Amino acid sequence: MIRQDKACRLLLGVLLSFAALLFYCLIWGKHLVISVDGREIPLLQFRGTVADALGKAGVTLREADIVEPSPGSRVVDDQRIKISRVTTEDITDPQFIPFRVERKADRTLAPGQQKVIRYGSYGLSRNYVRVTYQDGKEVKRQVMGKEVVRKPQPMVVACGPNFAVSRGGKLRGAVRTNFTLEKSGKVMTAVSTAYTHTGHRMATGLYPYEGVVSVDPRVIPLGTKLYVENYGYAVAADTGGGIKGNRIDVFFNTYQQAISWGRRTVKVHILE
Repeated sequence: MIRQDKACRLLLGVLLSFAALLFYCLIWGKHLVISVDGREIPLLQFRGTVADALGKAGVTLREADIVEPSPGSRVVDDQRIKISRVTTEDITDPQFIPFRVERKADRTLAPGQQKVIRYGSYGLSRNYVRVTYQDGKEVKRQVMGKEVVRKPQPMVVACGPNFAVSRGGKLRGAVRTNFTLEKSGKVMTAVSTAYTHTGHRMATGLYPYEGVVSVDPRVIPLGTKLYVENYGYAVAADTGGGIKGNRIDVFFNTYQQAISWGRRTVKVHILE
């Protein structure tokens, strides 16, 4: 009987201790969720700061990581702590440098006539860019430096009498002109469509700009300079899954311009 009484008192003590601990957890415990590296970590924390909770959960912070709320803030009940991993990558971003057009008077030409004396060539620069990622997603690009690899060479055009001559006009992409082209080089007929910005780079690694054309490289090699009827001077700098054979896709800066171009058959002069 005495042993049973002692056992009952012992069991009662254990139950009371457990109840007290449960009551303490319910009243004073802070229920937290730590979101990090694609995981959700539940945690019960009685006191302290966010940094204390992260240490208890075994989460290691890197110098550039973003913690919300801040590590020094006190934990509160039903709190979500989010850690965004921040990383950087240094890349090289090549860019075309547009060439300018120089026009020179030539009295041997008929009034209003123009003749290309020398075709221009694009220059090439190399941008050194630091890309910042937050949880694997790109959030920022910062140009750290720039190097000119190849300078652009101007295009020289001879102009007959009664034509306004100017110098230094920059050519970036297509030039809308009524040039009477010298019939040299190959001329092909192609079905042309148009496209605009997609947020992706071209096949050459550059972002597109007006004056580049998507081609089938088996027909027109990348880097070839072109003159596209009703579009202007351009360079073959992109490819596309649907661009096969005698098909080209000309680039415009706006969606409306691309829609207005539509689908048409054009003559393409292979300049170089």
